[in-house]
Amino acid sequence: MKSRVYYSLGATVALAIGGALLAQTSTTPLASKDSAAGAKQTTVAFWNIRWFPGGRPNAYRGEEQKQIRAVHADIVKLNADVIGFEEVRDWENAALAIQPLPEFKVDVCSTFPPREGQTETQNVAIVSRLDAMSAWFEMWKPGAAITPPRGFAFAAYQLGAKQLLLVYALHLKSNRGELTEDIAIREESARQLSDHMVAMNKAYSPLGAITWIVGGDFNTAPDDSRYQAEKTTKTLVSLGLKWCWENIPLANRITLPPDKRFPAACFDHVYYRGATLRKAEVIPTAEASSDHRAVRAEFTLP
Repeated sequence: MKSRVYYSLGATVALAIGGALLAQTSTTPLASKDSAAGAKQTTVAFWNIRWFPGGRPNAYRGEEQKQIRAVHADIVKLNADVIGFEEVRDWENAALAIQPLPEFKVDVCSTFPPREGQTETQNVAIVSRLDAMSAWFEMWKPGAAITPPRGFAFAAYQLGAKQLLLVYALHLKSNRGELTEDIAIREESARQLSDHMVAMNKAYSPLGAITWIVGGDFNTAPDDSRYQAEKTTKTLVSLGLKWCWENIPLANRITLPPDKRFPAACFDHVYYRGATLRKAEVIPTAEASSDHRAVRAEFTLP
């Protein structure tokens, strides 16, 4: 059985430090080859793969097989070092999704409980071709007035001497409910994420320079008129994180095509700090794979 790295909240900082110190005794392959100028590069991708496998709860076997074939055809297009998944059912199915990528393995997959009235869950996972120093997931804690569903997955990688990559995969509250409440739930998630990043900075910064990556399905956007008063992405920006879609026209970054209920949207994002963005793009994945398109971002490391 594959090992699963699940850490409790109380042990997070201690394990992060311990795992990081252990990682210093071994060598981890660089994420991507050096460029001609000597700069190190890495590429990350995030993809909501819609109740994988099957595309919906309680899917028939035929529906599962159809989506598996589509995802396997699309995932090779991502060409990334690290991939964050949203809406994957469990660890085994995260491993199933990356079968066409022989260098990849699952670093962490959440085990969130089903929502009320459901029997199956939407989990987040981080997969990569790198050796993780440490990796775990956490559920959001009860907030002052509201408790967000699900949580986040986190993985730390050592890309070189005194060069760290910390990755978060998120799936924030959808807009299938009362909008004011949905926004409040996402804002609470962002507040808790901010607290966690502060703790991780304290744990990992003694080991070297940190590149931060926060990505996934946010179900909101900083430039969408429906969410102008929302503080979710503003909280990330307040931490010094940059938005991968800055100055890119909406028509070039639609990650969720329109349907009968909602207009086209850019809900899938990558926020980053401690690196230079070389390129951000939406990968044209098939409708049979997911209603969301994958996003990919290339970075040059300091």
